[in-house]
Amino acid sequence: MASDAEIRLGIVGMRLGLWHAGAIAELDGVSIVAVADNVPGKLPGPNITLGEWADGLGAEAYTDGIDMIKSADIDAVDLCVSPKWRVPLVEAAAARGLPVLLEKPWGTNMAHGQAIADIIKQSNLLHMVEFPLRYFPPIIALKELLDDGPLGRPFVVNAEIVMGEMPAKMPEHWMWDPANGNGAINENTCHVFDTICYLLGEPVSLHAFGASYHGAEPTLADGAVANIRFASGAVASVTGGSLGANCLRTPTWLDVYTEKGQALVTGIDHMYDTLTWGRAEDEGEPTREHWPNPPLRTLIVRYAIEEFVNSVRSGEQPESDADAGLKALALAMAVNESLATGETVDLSW
Repeated sequence: MASDAEIRLGIVGMRLGLWHAGAIAELDGVSIVAVADNVPGKLPGPNITLGEWADGLGAEAYTDGIDMIKSADIDAVDLCVSPKWRVPLVEAAAARGLPVLLEKPWGTNMAHGQAIADIIKQSNLLHMVEFPLRYFPPIIALKELLDDGPLGRPFVVNAEIVMGEMPAKMPEHWMWDPANGNGAINENTCHVFDTICYLLGEPVSLHAFGASYHGAEPTLADGAVANIRFASGAVASVTGGSLGANCLRTPTWLDVYTEKGQALVTGIDHMYDTLTWGRAEDEGEPTREHWPNPPLRTLIVRYAIEEFVNSVRSGEQPESDADAGLKALALAMAVNESLATGETVDLSW
């Protein structure tokens, strides 16, 4: 596809799809030309239909995502549905050779996630998992500091993302359905799992502690600490779940201790905005860089969607691929297993 080509997107699933639509509106060279949802009431305000909202964009509206994928005049498809519904949608995209963006988490469990990965591999389909945090500027800058950069090899990482406690009291939410979201650790802590794998490489084992403190789903933790060992020898401790105070706006941080110094990435609203770092021999103040976050929490997806659009335009496969999705999924499933057994889980997928 030509580098200056307009990318025509179709979106399936208009609850989270509205977040994506807002981010797409901030980008040049891309437009939404088709939207699909089979459940009413997912649009802003009770007095607007999917068709009316789509008309405002100049887009076609569908009540069936597979029908949209098969027939709409689109260059790529953005799947904003929860994991349970993805396999036939990915199959439809693969049949047409349409690049596909999949919201996190990658799958419900490892068998389900592998089934999606197999469809993509067999069709050689350009695809991307919408893991937004690895695309935020502080993480990109941190990556450049590590290994061959001035901070050298990463040794120990501490990371946290704990959303507000309300989801932990919502047993009806799809995240607590073992056949769909399969818990807050899979649905939300996967953000950090992906980010640390992006920085540290292959995880090899995990041991977790935690519980279902509010009990939305007694078999799935709403608070956990996972200790992870990587093939490189690095180790990480990740705190996740849904026990936070909403007024704190989900503060998120990641600190890394390296062979030559230390770095700290911080932010709020699930978004990193500041990188502070220094080498062991540095004197005075550390280096600090700040990038203003998008003005709305819903724009957390902006950088990742821009990466996807650029990949569709160039034909180059994004790094945030099926393997990245399976790694984060394997870590979430290992948390569930470790909490159930009390044992360390060896990772393979």
